[in-house]
Amino acid sequence: MAQQADAYPGGVRYEFVVEGSLSERAMAAFPDLAVSSIPQPYTRLFGPLDDETALRGMLARFDALGLTLVELRRLPD
Repeated sequence: MAQQADAYPGGVRYEFVVEGSLSERAMAAFPDLAVSSIPQPYTRLFGPLDDETALRGMLARFDALGLTLVELRRLPD
């Protein structure tokens, strides 16, 4: 069941962990996310998304770049 955009006031923060180190080109594809260092071979990205459509779009972007998403977590408010 899709959630309404107003169910995400101010956006919901998510954490994405992808396999490997991201190139500058790959990081440029995610200007709305911050990057944090974690032990190799992973990269952590996090930031707010407005709604479920934005989340699906972000997942599609990871897929289009051939990135392997190993963890997705909704962060506490």
